[in-house]
Amino acid sequence: MKTLSGKTISKIGIGSYGIGGLGHRDMNLTQKSKDSKYTDALKYTLDNGINFTEIALGYGHGQSLSLFKKALDQSSVTREDVFLTHSLYPRDLPDLSAIKNDIESFYTVMDTDYADSTLVTQGLIMQFGEEDTYSLLEDLLDQGKTRFVSLSNASPVWVAKFHERFGAKFYAHEGHLSFEIREVQDKGVFQTCDELNVHNIIWRPLRQNRTLKHNWDLLVELSEKYNKTQNQIILNWLCSLGYSPMVMSTSKSHIDENIKSIWFEMDAGDYDRMNKFRPAGYHPPTVDWEGLHGGDDVVTLANGFEQYI
Repeated sequence: MKTLSGKTISKIGIGSYGIGGLGHRDMNLTQKSKDSKYTDALKYTLDNGINFTEIALGYGHGQSLSLFKKALDQSSVTREDVFLTHSLYPRDLPDLSAIKNDIESFYTVMDTDYADSTLVTQGLIMQFGEEDTYSLLEDLLDQGKTRFVSLSNASPVWVAKFHERFGAKFYAHEGHLSFEIREVQDKGVFQTCDELNVHNIIWRPLRQNRTLKHNWDLLVELSEKYNKTQNQIILNWLCSLGYSPMVMSTSKSHIDENIKSIWFEMDAGDYDRMNKFRPAGYHPPTVDWEGLHGGDDVVTLANGFEQYI
């Protein structure tokens, strides 16, 4: 996959949740820094070749998108050099008219007439209905307002249904995978995407550095063996699977660390050990995979790991 200008999409992307502060529209913002801290970091990231992200107007009460646009304007790259996925989340959008307004606001803020991909969650499809949701996406595709469509936090069944409807226009599924949390992987979501030629994008792969705090023995060992940080080991492993992790950082040294995570290769046996790792004593919550209200939302896995170990 390439950007509209023909540039290859980077193996690692920008995690936009947290730009402008942590929180959706229905939440109070936390961990907010000065705007310049975000724009300086984003400009540096873009100038150093990281050229894809997923972003929603609900992130940071709208600040994520506006700050990204400001950084893009200050950078050496153009809108056409960046693959930008516009995400629609049901918690931010109470009805279909709000969705349409959100889409138009995205074009206005970004001063663009297209998204590279428009993403919906499984939850949004179930809330507003398949036909209404799919028709909205098909209209965007037909009008050239989005190049592709994407899906997030879905089960293998819903990934297959979405692919049946959109075929080659189904670009990516975004799901969570980290060193400790493999439920989405074990459920077969990533395998289904691979079989259907749908790209796997990983959100919050480092769990906002909470993985690092556990100092897992295997990560410590591999970090010492390859003289890399534990976060670099994780990102390298995810990229070895053909997946694209998105990471957010406002530190130039950490951005450099992330970029360099793909500059080395580990032994096949070490990748295999990473793949097979499962944390002892972890009892994950029951996940409502098919949206039938028979458990927790899949997002709970990434946010609540420490409660279940």
